[in-house]
Amino acid sequence: MKLTTRDIAVAGVMSAISVLLAATPLGFIPFIAGTSITIMQIPVIIGAVVSGPIVGTIIALVFGISSLIIAAVAPKGPGDVFFTDPLVSILPRIFIGVAAWGVYRLVRAAGRTWALVLGGLILAVVVLALAYIVGTSDLPLALAWGLAVGVLGLGLVALVLYRAARAHPEELALSLAAVAGTLTNTILVLGMLVLRGYIPGDLALAVGAANSPPEMIAAALITVAVVATWQQVSFRTGGSSV
Repeated sequence: MKLTTRDIAVAGVMSAISVLLAATPLGFIPFIAGTSITIMQIPVIIGAVVSGPIVGTIIALVFGISSLIIAAVAPKGPGDVFFTDPLVSILPRIFIGVAAWGVYRLVRAAGRTWALVLGGLILAVVVLALAYIVGTSDLPLALAWGLAVGVLGLGLVALVLYRAARAHPEELALSLAAVAGTLTNTILVLGMLVLRGYIPGDLALAVGAANSPPEMIAAALITVAVVATWQQVSFRTGGSSV
């Protein structure tokens, strides 16, 4: 695949944003257990849906290398020591753009119905995983809290799907691409941490369930807003202007 001047420009701009996020607290927001909520996957997702998987992969490499450098020279928490391992900080990230681009193209081709089914399944799995983790913890009344999280979470999923059903098709495709890219980052990074023996599987599940919802929401909102502005798309009922 030959890169155009526009593709190179997109890769440069999004890579620069990734470096900027890595150098500021906005890129890695400290969270629980020495980990961070990251929004650095968002430039990768945007680059992939705008210019394709190769551009997304280039930006992802910048993301991963920036993550490794920051972990080595300016760690923000004890968990950052694990990200000095390139198998954790770089390798999982190169799949973010591919996943986001693939889902974006799939949703556009499959149409609204299948897109809603896919999005609903992803969100339901995240909610049920969070409910399971809460319900099986050592906290008092854990089972009751787990059931509450499950019921409220699935209700929220229903609301999100209702809103998505009324959304512009392009907005829906961008949102699901952002969710897919974010989950790819979370699952592969945590999975590699477990495979490398840095953290136990239970901790990885707990961190993933806690981090995924805010990261997915942020990714979807920012991706839709940025791409709509970039491509001059207006999400109105009944059509779009490009």
